Amino acid sequence: MGFGIKNNINLDLTYNEIIKPCILENDLIPFQLYKESKYNAFRCDEISGTTSIDYKFVTCLNGADIVIADISTMNNNAIYELGARHALKPRSTILLCAKENANDFKFFDITYVPIIFYDHNGLKLNNNIIQETKSKLNNLLEFCINSASSLPDNPIHRALQEKKEHDKIDYENEKESAYSLYNRSRNKLDNNEYEEALPLLEELYQCCPSEENLLLLVLCQYKISENKRSCKSLIDSLNFILNNINVETCCSEQVFGRLAAISLRIYNISKDEEYYYSALKYYRKGSEYSSLNLYCPRNYCALLFRIYEITDDINIIREYYFTAKHYAKLFVNSMVSALKNGNYEQQLYYFFNKNDLKALISGDYNSCLTSLERLNDNDISQRQVKTIKEGTQKLSEDIKKMEELVNFF
Repeated sequence: MGFGIKNNINLDLTYNEIIKPCILENDLIPFQLYKESKYNAFRCDEISGTTSIDYKFVTCLNGADIVIADISTMNNNAIYELGARHALKPRSTILLCAKENANDFKFFDITYVPIIFYDHNGLKLNNNIIQETKSKLNNLLEFCINSASSLPDNPIHRALQEKKEHDKIDYENEKESAYSLYNRSRNKLDNNEYEEALPLLEELYQCCPSEENLLLLVLCQYKISENKRSCKSLIDSLNFILNNINVETCCSEQVFGRLAAISLRIYNISKDEEYYYSALKYYRKGSEYSSLNLYCPRNYCALLFRIYEITDDINIIREYYFTAKHYAKLFVNSMVSALKNGNYEQQLYYFFNKNDLKALISGDYNSCLTSLERLNDNDISQRQVKTIKEGTQKLSEDIKKMEELVNFF
């Protein structure tokens, strides 16, 4: 970790009030860099001696049984040292990060690593936060000390372990590469051939369990379940994501978008209000990390306009109506990567998502329908055309209904 006040966060408070007390409570001792204990310390800047700083931190990162990394300030040195530790040791590296910087947490590689997020207002730590964070840190320290698990807890050694298993594959009997499986399954998906795509995607995810492959598999599962109107299967797909991705630390719009889409489909079939609000929650969460084509922002605002299906309380309807328009105005001017470096498909989705947000703001649902003329080409898949058309048609109906309700009262 850094030390002192960095980026308006007093890191010494975290160290002195949370980290060091937990270390002492668990009877841990500093890594023995020097034979004389009095020269050793828990934090690198406190270690005595005339040896260079890089010798100190590399030696300690390599030798320590447990390392705690606080990356609250996104300090370059701390991030580098965390990467070094992950490369050197397969397990027992604990991460902390101030919640205030959660939106700046762009490290895809450690998205799935358990991280203790805690509230730090910069110059002061609330006593309740100190106790709560200490409790979480003590639990992880206890696990590191007592667990007999040999499983790696960082992405580098996890990948290296998977490589060992991958190297055992008999390539002479291997029927198809992961890349070929990916292309074949995507083609099946895009042509709405979900039953044929499912076994390909299951095989793909088994040999290459990435986030993208997981989301493709779930997409196929819930499309089949939706066609069969099976709430049980949709809930299974929902749980499949929740069991394989830590949504508490996740920063992926794609993950939250998929969770929302499944929840919404369960609501569409069951009319269970719980899943309407779940979909709303996940789309809102995904909107916080939106950077590509306004997918989650568009769907969050559009779903707010479906509140009339849940209640006939005009005050609640008005609240959701104005909330949708408010956020649509914020989102419609957002900078997204699809504008500059997105492919045709991403730019097309951006066009329709932005157009839908503008329609929500103006109350002019006809603009949703006239924009469909842009779909008269063969550059996107049947599934994508169907998704855009159905979404636009539904939104036009919801805008008309909400405008009538609000204007009537």
